[in-house]
Amino acid sequence: MYRMQDRVHFSQMGVNGAMTLPAVMDCMQDCSDFQSEDLGIGFDFLAGRNRGWVVAFWQLFIERRPANREKIVVETRPWKFEYFYGFRNFAIYDAAGEAIVKANSLWCFLDTEKNRPVRPEPEEIGPYGLDERLEMEYAKIRKIRIPDGGEKREPFPAEWHHLDRNGHVNNVQYVKMALSLFRDEPDIAELRVEYRKAAKSGELICPVLARDGEWTVISLNDENEKPYCVVSFREHVPRSDGRSMQEKNS
Repeated sequence: MYRMQDRVHFSQMGVNGAMTLPAVMDCMQDCSDFQSEDLGIGFDFLAGRNRGWVVAFWQLFIERRPANREKIVVETRPWKFEYFYGFRNFAIYDAAGEAIVKANSLWCFLDTEKNRPVRPEPEEIGPYGLDERLEMEYAKIRKIRIPDGGEKREPFPAEWHHLDRNGHVNNVQYVKMALSLFRDEPDIAELRVEYRKAAKSGELICPVLARDGEWTVISLNDENEKPYCVVSFREHVPRSDGRSMQEKNS
């Protein structure tokens, strides 16, 4: 287990005075990066071996998002390694020690030169150790169903500012792209994100928005309608008509 103390920054805040959901995800991702670096098995160590971790799936439960200047504790705990997969929990605690955000994530270990999964060596994962996984309702199926008949939205290109150090669109940037379809950030209770392939700078992102019961599903596709990423969420208090007040172009 690895913990870091933090405080919500003004730059992380949305118009409602709370940390934005992408900022929540960035904060958790930073925590795992700090753990890896402090253990000596971070980005540069793995890059020297042509190895790296890429995220395949996120599941977040948001009781509430931290408020501006609120003191928080961010926690990450790897809880299983299996073949070329790594399973990692996250939590954000308030000053009273209550978990206000919980998350699970699935990561895939890659040979970055051949761009294919590979089993990590003991020295690449051993320093993490393993922790008990968090108490939460884990998704039984990680593949997100894309409903038929979705509404196509205006395509846009992936830009340089969407990229991470690997030269691909960063995983949180896909969530930002999906949420950009709404006038205001929806009040999300649970978020699931499935990554299917990496987008690069200049490639066209073609969003399709659909409904699946209480879930809103945004498929961020390539020009051939193959998904780069699928983002799905349900809100804390859905409207009776199943639609979000903030949706653009409705």
